[in-house]
Amino acid sequence: MENNSINHTGIVQSVDGHEVTVKLTVQSACAACHAKSICGVSDSKDKIVKAAIVCDEQFEVGEKVNVEMRQSLAMKAIVICYLLPFIVLITTFCVMSYFCQNELVNVAVTFAAVAVYFFFIWLFNHKIERNVTFIAVKLTDNSDKPAI
Repeated sequence: MENNSINHTGIVQSVDGHEVTVKLTVQSACAACHAKSICGVSDSKDKIVKAAIVCDEQFEVGEKVNVEMRQSLAMKAIVICYLLPFIVLITTFCVMSYFCQNELVNVAVTFAAVAVYFFFIWLFNHKIERNVTFIAVKLTDNSDKPAI
């Protein structure tokens, strides 16, 4: 387990080739976690994520696993999902305000620009998913600490 990673314990829901579907259970410790704003798991009780299997480990449905994401990848996800759309929104509104005096048109074009941005995110979702991935790691028996 990397020192600069975000980790959550979950239960394997299904295994599909080199990928597992894991149900993450949020514990009260998430409220105090320094990375809760990055992770997004603290917003809900249960979260289903797909995690890559590394080192040809074998997982079984119902098994407890640790799900990791490098902090640098989490920051990349924040930039893609929050920062860039905000920049598109502000930039489009400022440019439209300069060229057009009709505020209704400015807002409509601004929202359309953000919608187009998210459309392209949806369109290239498969490429983004390859770069921002969770990794499943086996836990040792009777412990919530990952196996080394």
